[in-house]
Amino acid sequence: MDTGVNNGHPLIEPVLNSEDCQSVDAEWGNHDHDKHGTLMAGISAYGNLQEILSHNEIIRLRHFLESVKILPPTGNTEPELWGYVTAQGVYRAEIKSPDNKRIICMATTSEDSRDEGRPSSWSAELDQICSGAEDDTQRLFIISAGNVAMQNWENYLNVSLTDSIHDPAQSWNALTVGAYTQLNQITDPSLSEYKPMAPYNGLSPFSTHSSTWNDKWPIKPEIVMEGGNLAKDASGFITECDDLSILSTFYDPQQAHFYPFGMTSAATARAAWFAAQIQTEYPEYWAETIRGLMIHSAEWTDTMKTQFPTREGRKNSYRQLLKNCGYGVPNLERALYCASNSLTLVAQSGLQPFYKDDAGGRPKTKDMHMYELPWPKDVLQSLPIYY
Repeated sequence: MDTGVNNGHPLIEPVLNSEDCQSVDAEWGNHDHDKHGTLMAGISAYGNLQEILSHNEIIRLRHFLESVKILPPTGNTEPELWGYVTAQGVYRAEIKSPDNKRIICMATTSEDSRDEGRPSSWSAELDQICSGAEDDTQRLFIISAGNVAMQNWENYLNVSLTDSIHDPAQSWNALTVGAYTQLNQITDPSLSEYKPMAPYNGLSPFSTHSSTWNDKWPIKPEIVMEGGNLAKDASGFITECDDLSILSTFYDPQQAHFYPFGMTSAATARAAWFAAQIQTEYPEYWAETIRGLMIHSAEWTDTMKTQFPTREGRKNSYRQLLKNCGYGVPNLERALYCASNSLTLVAQSGLQPFYKDDAGGRPKTKDMHMYELPWPKDVLQSLPIYY
């Protein structure tokens, strides 16, 4: 859900049918008026395009795209309608093809309406969309964390100065995506005096955080994906460059097929691609299960641990690491493997854990599930018992 997608691009056309290009407002048209939506589409469809373009092997895609335009080509939607427009975007896709399994991807956020992690009408709408509170349909909604403002790029690791997560990414139920980067090589001769700002496997300079939030609000972002880097010269001038950006599909293929892309938008599109791989491998999995597997498979890099040092055995020392990098970088092989072969219990069911009786008072426990683990009982029983 973005600025629309132009499916005339030779890489987008095979995965996005014209009838699956919609708009919340018919007067806006279905086309991409800005290029952002088509850039999102390229990564959502193919993941790492640079890797794919480096070989001649056949690429087998097991998922396809739908596009709903939620941003007008001119003017702005009133803030009180942001939640409504977002919900309408979801419902239009579902009404068009009710039997499709889908992952919702949105990289549209606002820094003006954020409030240190507190819920907003927009984030509350995302919570309802994900939980199915109104229609009993659970959904996986992947949202970008939002980007650090240009004036704060220099101090992106200083949590007291840089930007916090944008509205509506404070949503409890949505999967919020920040950015890290492995891009640290500058080959452009015209930038020979420049150095990458973020180290290899470090937090991207674009990624916002929840470090300043009260601990009663959720940890955001939950995961980080590749979002690119920035270049800095000896004088302190900072710039974006192609070498430190991701490659994606350009909205005007008559002008160019590819275009540099980055920030938390690119990271969010990559997360949507990641989720689609799990969904196609395990089509019976719930939205919550896919979300859980993505986070469960994530790990912090050594660089992140250096950027936000922790102390062994001191749980509180992980606060800055968690609130800047979430649970780390998801690993697709680990996510797929732990669901099939690793010692992981995936249980999809519901219960009511607490209730209040007619007399009122404190809540009482109600339901619980018991699972028999497929462990070799005879082997376990043969083990010595120590007292």
